[in-house]
Amino acid sequence: MKAGIFFIRVWRILSIAGFLFALFSSYISYPEAVAVRFDEQNQPIQTLGRETIFYLAIGIFIINNTLINLASRLIAKVPTDKLPVPNHDVWAANRPKLNLILKNWFSLLMSAINTIVGLGLLVLSFLNRSDRPIRAIEYAWLLPLSTAILIAVLAWLPIRLFMKPNNDD
Repeated sequence: MKAGIFFIRVWRILSIAGFLFALFSSYISYPEAVAVRFDEQNQPIQTLGRETIFYLAIGIFIINNTLINLASRLIAKVPTDKLPVPNHDVWAANRPKLNLILKNWFSLLMSAINTIVGLGLLVLSFLNRSDRPIRAIEYAWLLPLSTAILIAVLAWLPIRLFMKPNNDD
């Protein structure tokens, strides 16, 4: 097994475990009304029930993993001549390698979304702790980190497809 495939599989497992940890630990620590929006003085201006957040997170998780896994399985059945990939002739001759690359990319996308939702749940939990004052600016790192993760994952597929398949794949 190549290191890249190993990394993808480990990240997927860790993202699922991390999401479940974040989901249950944050649910336990949430008050009944969870503050989700704050004004400039760090005062809550919008709240949601903790059950609503719990079920929204579960829904996002199930939809994310189910639909992306379905797309991953269906893309392997698309005829090679219908796939819009660069270096089409080269990839057409190496369809099993192309299928593996596409499957890995869908796994990366699932892992990225699971990671971002899990981090969001943890930050929401930290913002609603009663033992500390609310300082939303302390968690401003979440948006740039989430954006960087998504950009890296979305950019990986076109970059990888512009490279020609090698014997190591």
